[in-house]
Amino acid sequence: MIQLSIEEPRIEQFFNNSKDEIIKTLKFIADNNLKDFKNQKSYELTKTQKKELDSRIKSFHDNPSIGRSWEDIKSDLKR
Repeated sequence: MIQLSIEEPRIEQFFNNSKDEIIKTLKFIADNNLKDFKNQKSYELTKTQKKELDSRIKSFHDNPSIGRSWEDIKSDLKR
């Protein structure tokens, strides 16, 4: 399993892992988040999460060509 440190994780480091490690980690995250989500009646974002989401949306609208499509990411994971 991929070890996470206290440092701010970098997405580039995550995707440098093997395909199997990436899939195992994403499955672990999804399984655990779904269990937590199912136990909640509703979910509200924190102010910090809302601020980050607003920042990412603004960044996307300012420059929509930055980033990669989901199809590109899936293609890379299949390699």
